Amino acid sequence: MEALTRDRLLMLAGCDDVRLAALEQRQIIDPGALGYSLSDVSRLRLMLALQDAGISLDVLAEGLKRQIFSFEFASQLMFEPVTMTSTSVDDEVAAGNLDLDTVNSLRASASLPLLSPEHPLREDDVEFVRLIAECMQLGASAAGMERVLRVFGHSVRRCVDTMRDLFRAEVEEPMLNAGISYHQLLEISAGRRLALQRIGFRVLFLLQRRMLEETVFDNIVGRLQEALREHGMEPGDEESLPAVAFADLSGFTGLTHEIGDAPAAEKAARFEAIAQRLAGTCEGRIVKPLGDGVMMLFPDAASAVEAALCLVEQSREHDLPPVRVGVATGQVVPRDGDIFGRTVNLAARVSAVAGPSQTLVCPNTRTAAEAAERGLAFQGLGAVSLKGFKDSVPLFAAQRTKTG
Repeated sequence: MEALTRDRLLMLAGCDDVRLAALEQRQIIDPGALGYSLSDVSRLRLMLALQDAGISLDVLAEGLKRQIFSFEFASQLMFEPVTMTSTSVDDEVAAGNLDLDTVNSLRASASLPLLSPEHPLREDDVEFVRLIAECMQLGASAAGMERVLRVFGHSVRRCVDTMRDLFRAEVEEPMLNAGISYHQLLEISAGRRLALQRIGFRVLFLLQRRMLEETVFDNIVGRLQEALREHGMEPGDEESLPAVAFADLSGFTGLTHEIGDAPAAEKAARFEAIAQRLAGTCEGRIVKPLGDGVMMLFPDAASAVEAALCLVEQSREHDLPPVRVGVATGQVVPRDGDIFGRTVNLAARVSAVAGPSQTLVCPNTRTAAEAAERGLAFQGLGAVSLKGFKDSVPLFAAQRTKTG
C-alpha cells in the first residue's frame, strides 16, 4: 500500500499540522518507517472527534499506555470511509451555478452541518452539491427539494440510530456481559461492524427501491384513471374512501413510572411491530409512530376496523397494556409522507375518547364497513362532543359479528 505524505494525510483527514504534531508527541499516531498509511486517515479523524467531544490528548495517551483500549480498530470504522478533499466550497458551488445560501438551506433541511467558504469539503459534500445542481437542471425547485430532504433526514437519522442501538444491544453488550474488556471489545467487534453496515445499507436500498416502485405504479394508475374520466370513460368501480386509525397503549405514562423507561420503551416497540405487521396484512401501513401509539392509513374502512380489532386482541396476547383505537373514513391530504385533513383530526379525537381495549369509529366508517359485509358489527354509543369539532359526533363501538 502506497504511503501517504504528511501533507496528504492532513488534507484527507481535515486536520492541521499543530494537532497532528500533538498526537505524534504523545505517540497516539506514529508515521512508522515507511510513512503514514491510509488507515491513519480514519485514525486521525477519530482522534479529532474524541478531542471535539472533550477528551484530552493526555487522557487518551494514558488510556493507551494502560491498555484500557487501543486504536487498531480505527481502520474498520466504516465500510465505505469518507475523506476530505482539496475542493473549495466556493468553486464547487459556482461550478453548479448555485449560491451558498441555497445549498446551506437544503443541507439544513436534511440536518446536515452548514458549509462555510473557509472549510474543506468532504467527498460526500462534493457529491451532495453536484446532485443539488443536477436536480435543479431537471426542474426541481429549492422548496421542493427542501421537502424531500427534510423527510430523508428524519427517516435516515432514525434508521442509523436504530442500527447503532442494535449493534450495541446485540453485539457489544453480550461481549461486555461475558467479561470481555473494552480493549478486546473494540478489536473483536470491528469486523462485525463493517459486515452489518454493508447488510444494513443494502437492506435500506432494497426497501427504498421496492416501496418506490409501489408508489410509482400507484401514481401512474391514478393519472390514467384521471385521464379516462376527463374523456368520459369510467375506469372501473369508484374507489373506496381511505380510513385513518389512531391506536395507542392505555395508561402508558403510568406504566413507565411503574416499570421504568427501558422496559416501557420495549413494550412500545413491541406494540409498533405488531401494528406494522397487522397494517400490512390488511393492505395498510403505519404513516408514523407516535411513541406509545401509531397512526395508520388503510384503503377502506373495513380493512381499518379489522386491523384495529386484531391489534387490540394481539396486544393483549403479548402482555401489552390495553389498546384503544379510533377510526375515521374520508379524504386525506398526503404531503411529504404524512397525511393531514379533517379525517385525520377526527380519527385522533375519536381515539382519545375510546376506552381500554375499545375500537371506536365515526358514522362514515360504520356505514362503509357494514357495506363491505366482512363480519363486522357496531354498537351505537350516541353523539359525543369532540375537541375541535363544532357539532357532536355519533360514535360506534366496533366488534366482530357473533357466530353460532
